[in-house]
Amino acid sequence: MYTLILTLHNVTRWLVLFFGLIAVVRAFSGWLGKREWTKFDRQAGMMFAGMIDLQLLLGLILYFIYTPFTKVMFANFSGAMRDGVTRFFAIEHLLAMLVALVLAHIGASSVKKAAVAVSRHKRAAIWFTATLLLILAMIPWPFMDYGRPLLRLFGFTL
Repeated sequence: MYTLILTLHNVTRWLVLFFGLIAVVRAFSGWLGKREWTKFDRQAGMMFAGMIDLQLLLGLILYFIYTPFTKVMFANFSGAMRDGVTRFFAIEHLLAMLVALVLAHIGASSVKKAAVAVSRHKRAAIWFTATLLLILAMIPWPFMDYGRPLLRLFGFTL
């Protein structure tokens, strides 16, 4: 089950980034092009936030049930905080992704409250860009000391 959830968590990362990029590009093009707010603009933001929700759910299942980092952290908290890899996965990654989820939902809510299309696009651009940048910063990319493979499919990695 660990391998399945880890695979889903990895694949969902790419969906989060894909929908995040679409939402940000649509928001900036609408804002700068002074374009009307469309159903597709709304759906792009909803898919971005929804994929983050799914990603968080999968991450929490890994965190509380399957991952060894949590067990190490709870067994020796001060020792875990001194180890950068354990600290990243046990605390930093989780907290940053929770903040990203909150930012995405604040952004989606803020967009709904704007009366003018350009204002909707501007709010979406600001909030979704902040969310996407935070996510990109806290993904364990392969070039980092604690990096993970770009793609992990049922035990096979790229």
